[in-house]
Amino acid sequence: FRGGLPPAIFEDEIVTPFRGGLPPAILDMKLFKSNERNTFHYVTSVTYNRVPVFRSDHACEIVVEVLSEVRDKFPYKLIGYVIMPDHVHAIINNATGTISDWLRRVRGNSARQILDWLREEQHLMSLKKLALNPPQKRQHTHAVWQKDPSVIDLTSPKFIRQKLNYLHLNPVRAGLCQHPADWKWSSYRLICRTNQAMFRLRLIGERIGKKKNLK
Repeated sequence: FRGGLPPAIFEDEIVTPFRGGLPPAILDMKLFKSNERNTFHYVTSVTYNRVPVFRSDHACEIVVEVLSEVRDKFPYKLIGYVIMPDHVHAIINNATGTISDWLRRVRGNSARQILDWLREEQHLMSLKKLALNPPQKRQHTHAVWQKDPSVIDLTSPKFIRQKLNYLHLNPVRAGLCQHPADWKWSSYRLICRTNQAMFRLRLIGERIGKKKNLK
């Protein structure tokens, strides 16, 4: 991974203090979620067989672009995100549809684009690692994501801040960087106003402490 970032413009930043405390990992927690409108969700999506798909900058770019494309068509608030080699965390507040709809759009569109890119560039070893055995119906021969992503409802501003800190510290805990600001593929720099944002991916939404968004 490379730490350099092109400058970008972003709007509606959510600024939160950086804290060093590490909340417990959630990857093995059971799925529980609400499809009620205006709920904050902490989403964890893991790659198929833990293949490190996102060691590739281009695969990361695809995910970021899909997040933006989905938001343009189906508005939602992205509070924070991090892309790790074999999983992605995000905190979102869906304005249209359900969290299941959001997951289907983001995971489905990103998987299709990543697989198309791998095929076009003839990355045969990567495709082999993502091959389904046996293939499923409708000529579904490969997968980028594991089934059943983890979704946790965030019911308080404190819980949101805890999970936001957790996802930003993920690369540090994994030994991939020394500080969250060093990691290219997360929202930390956006939130901390370091002017090293990734693309034009905006963090949209109101301040975390406004309780009206937590109803």
